[in-house]
Amino acid sequence: MRYLLPKLQKDLKKKMVILAGPRQCGKTTLARSLLDKDGEYLNWDVVKDRRIIRDIAWPKNASLVVLDELHKAPKWKNLLKGVADEFGNKPPVLVTGSARLDSFRRTGDALTGRHYFYRLHPIDVAESKRFLPKLDLAERIQRLLQTGGFPEAFLNPGEASRLLNDRLELVVKEDSRDLSRISSWRGAADLVELLRECVGKPVKYDSLARDLRISPPTVRSWIELLEKLYIVFLLPPYSSRLSRSIRKEKRVFFFDCAAAYDETQGAQLENLVACCLLKHIQFRKDTTGENWDLFYLRDKEKREVDFVVTLNRRVYWLIEVKTSDDSISNSLRYYTDRLKPKESIQLVLQLDRAREKYGIKTLPLGKWLESVG
Repeated sequence: MRYLLPKLQKDLKKKMVILAGPRQCGKTTLARSLLDKDGEYLNWDVVKDRRIIRDIAWPKNASLVVLDELHKAPKWKNLLKGVADEFGNKPPVLVTGSARLDSFRRTGDALTGRHYFYRLHPIDVAESKRFLPKLDLAERIQRLLQTGGFPEAFLNPGEASRLLNDRLELVVKEDSRDLSRISSWRGAADLVELLRECVGKPVKYDSLARDLRISPPTVRSWIELLEKLYIVFLLPPYSSRLSRSIRKEKRVFFFDCAAAYDETQGAQLENLVACCLLKHIQFRKDTTGENWDLFYLRDKEKREVDFVVTLNRRVYWLIEVKTSDDSISNSLRYYTDRLKPKESIQLVLQLDRAREKYGIKTLPLGKWLESVG
């Protein structure tokens, strides 16, 4: 059972629900698990289903209607608006898809007030126990670092690298064509490969542009496309002034934490934590409406903290990630005194015992990530 199941069951009784997320992270499987014998599953890619969707001809006494891949339909938002206005929530409707559902919901107001929106993420440390309960925590973390959290790869580690490469190529080649007028998917694929070498680092648009022999604005537009496609996400730097955060360099992470090129697994570990934190704050946003955000921190003196989690623009967590060194980060100590977070935490993958000093908790990385999932 995926973590969103009870929330979807509850909200489908009230309004239409839209479920977005990366390709192959389990949206269709989750949607089908909600169907009983009186439910209807319709996929826009299936010709006979497409006719039913276009004519809104599904049985109106169905217990649930799942509309999969609906983002490929012309004027899909207007179609859903018409369904909501004419039929209300009878029957309940669950819409699933990837990039377009998320990106296009931000434009226009056709569905405002008519739906709830959820984002399904790949498996994280907390959820991994449901999939592989016989593995201990350390083994599950290593499995995530090596295979990523996409279910098929996580459960079939021998196929993980091939599945990752196939998924990246599929998304860039097919979905980018739907979302943009990009002239060559090969250029975007080359950009993905360069970004895999830059996980956890600031995005240098000028440098990437030189490598790809295109303009910096084109690089920026391609990276925005990769965000919409749920391949990467960018973290802005934390600043008490939002306008300053928007202007500064962002750091790049992949939704697949195994995507980073790094033999030491340091980048994968930081990416894993980033994915877990993003999943946590988006779950809170989608289920409660709370205003959570995720940043990194670096000042002119090059003091850095890996992650800053805020609630209503106030610092909630300061988080530093380490593989084995349990000595407290000077930067974390400096900003703990300066920003007064609710908690200041140093997460260490290989740690024998939790401790606290200078108001900073040094904790086993796995146990803490498992607790916030």
